[in-house]
Amino acid sequence: MTAFPFSIQARASMDDARLMMKEHGVGHLPVKCEDETLSVISLRELERVKLPGHTHTDFDELAVGDLCPVDVYTVDLYTPLIEVLGYMAETHTDCALITRHEKLAGIFTFSDACRAYATHLRDEFFPAKGNDLA
Repeated sequence: MTAFPFSIQARASMDDARLMMKEHGVGHLPVKCEDETLSVISLRELERVKLPGHTHTDFDELAVGDLCPVDVYTVDLYTPLIEVLGYMAETHTDCALITRHEKLAGIFTFSDACRAYATHLRDEFFPAKGNDLA
């Protein structure tokens, strides 16, 4: 999980979201309206809207809130990881927003799951090499 992730306001532009993702090296941003977390936007969604045939033809006029999904998978910090992974696998969900006391505490992505699994496998089968994934 990435604790206290960077977030973006729903009224921000798609270009602002893309630049923020690039600057911070992330593929997902929680989307907020003031202090309330509404959804999450992914780099994949930002790229998809530019494809030919998409219903939105003027990318520059869109705000992040126009594109982010209505339903977002949100779980409490203490939800068992096996439950989160099971849900993500069954529903093809690529991230989960993590809350603590109903406030955004982090984001857990498919990449986080893969990184953790790779570290586990390396520790289990190649302990002498350490767990550096670089």
